[in-house]
Amino acid sequence: MHLTVTHLAAFAGVMALGTMSPGPDFAIVLRHAVASGRRAGFATAVGIATGILGWVLLAAVGVAALVATSPMAYLAMKLAGAAYLVFVGLRTLWTAIAARRDLTPAAHADLAALAAAFDVPRHRRRRFRWSPFTAWDRRHWAAFRAGLFTNLVNPKVAVFFLALLPQFLPDNPTAGDTLVLGAVSFAVTAGWFTTVTLVVGAIRRLLDRRAVRRGLDTLTGSALLALGVRLAIEH
Repeated sequence: MHLTVTHLAAFAGVMALGTMSPGPDFAIVLRHAVASGRRAGFATAVGIATGILGWVLLAAVGVAALVATSPMAYLAMKLAGAAYLVFVGLRTLWTAIAARRDLTPAAHADLAALAAAFDVPRHRRRRFRWSPFTAWDRRHWAAFRAGLFTNLVNPKVAVFFLALLPQFLPDNPTAGDTLVLGAVSFAVTAGWFTTVTLVVGAIRRLLDRRAVRRGLDTLTGSALLALGVRLAIEH
């Protein structure tokens, strides 16, 4: 069997379904796109797609199989991923608390100082002509790292690719075959989350309203927190 256009289209379809399923990746893209703008959302999308490409390569060389079949390795990665999601969820909820109107000025100052210590992203109200290739600053690289780390510490991704790749790779796959599937995975993932980022950008004025922003921070933080807890306790 050789990789054909039909095989690649089928693989891309399965990848799209998996990518569009709600989960930590979606929540982290939404968080950065809302908090820091489209460039940060795009950077997060590229980080997640890079993580997906990494998992494809790790599955090809057997590392994903080690994670999926070794109870200790799986548990360690699961707990690391859960801890990270809980941390980001709590930090996002803290941002929502800081935005409450009924806080006193002193409380606002205390919460703002604590948020700054944790490097909570803040949207800077400036207009620019957006392009995915515009130079990234530290916020955008932080968003990239967040997307990459969120994906790489999720052991479910390892299990997903361990089950998926053998169905599409030839009997004697070459490095080129693996790279082609990796490129398709990267493109599908980056394409979907870039679309999410652009949709968020299109309704940015609505999302910039204080009550809406606070509600989204609460919703996103709660979702990340719940996903982290679920990842930690499920078998």
